[in-house]
Amino acid sequence: MLALLDTWLPEQRWYPVPAEGVTHEPWLTVTFGGVADVVVALLRLAGPGLATGDGALVIQVPLVLTPTAEPEADTADTEAAGLIGTVTTASGTATVHDGGVHPAAWHAYFTAALPAACEPEDCAELRDARRISGEQSNTSVVLPALPHASGRGGMLKILRTVALGPHPDVVIPEALTRAGWDGVPRFLGAVPLPAPPGTATGTNAGPDVLAHLAVLSELVHDATDGFELACAYAARGEDFGERAAELGAVVAHLHSALRDALGPGPTLEAAGFMGVLRRRAAEAFADVPDLAPQRAGVTALYDAVSARLAAAGERAGGLVRLQSIHGDLHLGQALHSPDGWKVLDFEGEPQRPVAERTAPDLPLRDVAGMLRSLDYAGAVGSATDPHWVSHAQLAFLEGYRQGSESVGDTLDVATAELLLRALTVDKALYEVVYEFRHRPAWMHIPLTAVERVLAS
Repeated sequence: MLALLDTWLPEQRWYPVPAEGVTHEPWLTVTFGGVADVVVALLRLAGPGLATGDGALVIQVPLVLTPTAEPEADTADTEAAGLIGTVTTASGTATVHDGGVHPAAWHAYFTAALPAACEPEDCAELRDARRISGEQSNTSVVLPALPHASGRGGMLKILRTVALGPHPDVVIPEALTRAGWDGVPRFLGAVPLPAPPGTATGTNAGPDVLAHLAVLSELVHDATDGFELACAYAARGEDFGERAAELGAVVAHLHSALRDALGPGPTLEAAGFMGVLRRRAAEAFADVPDLAPQRAGVTALYDAVSARLAAAGERAGGLVRLQSIHGDLHLGQALHSPDGWKVLDFEGEPQRPVAERTAPDLPLRDVAGMLRSLDYAGAVGSATDPHWVSHAQLAFLEGYRQGSESVGDTLDVATAELLLRALTVDKALYEVVYEFRHRPAWMHIPLTAVERVLAS
């Protein structure tokens, strides 16, 4: 079986690393009962530059094993069924399918998350179920007919990269749903991998959970991806200000709901925070020669932020408070429907340790991420109005400001403005390096943003 997967895995879009020099080592196997055998293989990745031991990268490979029939005649049907190959088992030869595209695996996951009595071959919940194409880091399945307490329709996300301990895309939506905040798709359930007795998970948030394999949430009906929506507005030359302002208010209320549900974090340690920003800037300047003219401006901005934070620390009550945030917020992490905006995908960067992804941070980091996403939407949508991006960004900021005032956010304006500029530059510098390495034709988008923020 492993030899079969060694060839197939590197070709998958969700495979998390370049395949060269990487080997797959069995870690755990989970079996679901059913008409077709559903087996979940959890494999450690080993190779140059990859962590080992408890920090090793683990991928989840759901497989459906069925009795071998006649060879598939239709190539399209074979691909749709996720055919991987055949293996010899104790009971004979079996055909191996990718569980991410197979209804038998979908049934096993959603019944584990939300127990139901139906059998996979006649399960009404699977009617019109479909995998979302194009997804790169996980495998998501739309279940339009899935019934639940608040209506009908579910979204199953199979987590392709598995981390030890409770998963943030389970913990955060569950906490927000329990708190009654409706700005996220309602959390319906999850598929935990129970930890064997005495197993250390590396977290203090549930020693009985070794990891999570999947999460099930409410389907947002008639929804449009936020980035696609913004690009469409830009392409039509249509003002996005009203939608951006609504989104800004939702993000402000998200931050308030996270504080209420998960509690406040510690105060910002200014020296360490600025040290990280300066280090990342230095690395960007070393990687991209075109950034050289901006070095003095970035240094001056960061010096101003350091001075402001030092002054805030000397005033009673002036310290900057950290908290749980989204951590990877952009327009593609928001859905717009007739009911308004919903925020989703709280997992952060799947290859980073969970402790880093869930560490308290500045809410303004999410704001900076959304500002940068609006800039990209204007570029990708080929906005002909030169003020489209700036108007959308200002509208988003105004919506966030008003939403923050309504929930009692009291960070003073001057400090907030400098922090936001610094975080926006930090994000844009990261984008410059990424585009320089992978999409040079796009490098002008973040490079121009660095110049613009420094000149503002």
